[in-house]
Amino acid sequence: MLCWVTMLTYICASVILAVFCLRSTRRKMDCKLASMSGPRRLPLLGHAQNFYKSTPKAIAGTLKYFSKFPSPVCIHMGPLPHVAIFDPEQLQVVLHSQNCLDKSVQYSFLRVSETLISAPGHLWKGQRKALNPSFGPAILTTFAEIFNNKCAILTKRLEEYAGKPERNFYRDISKCTLDQIYATAFGCDFNMQTSLDGERSLDLQEAYMKVMANRFFSVWKYPEFIYRWTAGYKKELELRRIYHETITCKLVQQVSVEEKLHTKEDIDFKTEETGKRIPENFIECLVKYLRAEGETSKDAVYPHIDMTVFAGNDTSAKTICSILLMLAMHPEVQERCYQELMEVCPEKDQHISYKDAANLTYLEMVCKETMRLLPAVPFMARITSGDIVLNDQHTIPANCTIIMGIFQIHRDPRIWGPNADNFDPDNFLPDNVAKRHPYSYIPFSAGPRNCIGTRYAYLSSKIMVGSILRKYRLKTSLTMDKLRISCGLLLHISNGCQMAIEHR
Repeated sequence: MLCWVTMLTYICASVILAVFCLRSTRRKMDCKLASMSGPRRLPLLGHAQNFYKSTPKAIAGTLKYFSKFPSPVCIHMGPLPHVAIFDPEQLQVVLHSQNCLDKSVQYSFLRVSETLISAPGHLWKGQRKALNPSFGPAILTTFAEIFNNKCAILTKRLEEYAGKPERNFYRDISKCTLDQIYATAFGCDFNMQTSLDGERSLDLQEAYMKVMANRFFSVWKYPEFIYRWTAGYKKELELRRIYHETITCKLVQQVSVEEKLHTKEDIDFKTEETGKRIPENFIECLVKYLRAEGETSKDAVYPHIDMTVFAGNDTSAKTICSILLMLAMHPEVQERCYQELMEVCPEKDQHISYKDAANLTYLEMVCKETMRLLPAVPFMARITSGDIVLNDQHTIPANCTIIMGIFQIHRDPRIWGPNADNFDPDNFLPDNVAKRHPYSYIPFSAGPRNCIGTRYAYLSSKIMVGSILRKYRLKTSLTMDKLRISCGLLLHISNGCQMAIEHR
């Protein structure tokens, strides 16, 4: 009897102590959050009522509403605190903090939790160091030829649509970017633009991203033990199984991943006859990293492949489609880009080299202005591992989710002027860039954990857009005020890449 009393007393004391510690921690957190702006919150709900319409369009409107308050803005989703940042200076502090390297819980939904996109900070550092060479300048010079070859297939396939009514070119562009990713990152030529694999891969990716977006915008599905009872979870498992069996396994087999993981010899993937090393691509750097970590299972490679394909393809395709759409809407800008292309690459069938792409300065301004107005990733979320002192007035506490409003910062009239919503490539003239805070424009994030593929994205965009412009004139009935934009996992233009093309 005494034993039971002692045990019960111990349990009660432990619970009381835990509650006391939790309340104490929460009180300290609330004290730090109290200095931040934001609308009044309701008991228990916090600001959750603002997110009751969990759709991309509603989320975009909600973030716009919160961006009207002085940054940082405190948002409570039920009892869980979030801090929204809409100020470039504060953003710089956050993105350079060692206490803000971890991604928020939502990134784990993608099932790539130990990859570059969502790995915890301590894992990410080693991966980033190992994989950096696969997107560095040395290998990008070799990628330029691959980009040109794949774009030649695209422009040839577009001929059947020349002189015909407007249509959505998104899937054509997406199959080309997918073709490029498999050829550059993995060294595999799967002919995604001409084979059934391309259509099948896009269908699976689109279906998978819809399932992920549905969970992302349904807070009640966040707990894994609840989500596993939903139809979405069963659909997710089925899509992943089909994708791995039809696409990923084929890739893993073609590049002999399993054999390279199990070899006991040091891997030297490529050496020219001269003895000069050729830069290694993504899959080669990844295999070296996994071997160094003692990982020999090919299953460890799958999430990294999925991350590269899903994250890289959709963002690249959406960005290039947005650039083409902006050029179609602004014929005077399109003509100036064409004239620049003719000066840099006067021969009609001349490939755009790495050096040529660097000289396409006005086209780069167009790309940047498009990514300002239509960033593929409209917001980012991180979770703090420790306190972050923003300035003398504000400190973001540990274990708090930070939402970074890229879309809102990119259209802030205080930064970009009264015509912030207008398309104007001159925003990126050197003199204008020098006047702005460097974190006023961050389509690829910034700081230590920025996007590893930034240079890759600019190069592939310039070569694809340039290849299309040299052969075709772009037209559209869409105007800026008719664009229907929503912010989900990625920014989405509901109108699609609706254009007509004609031969030059």
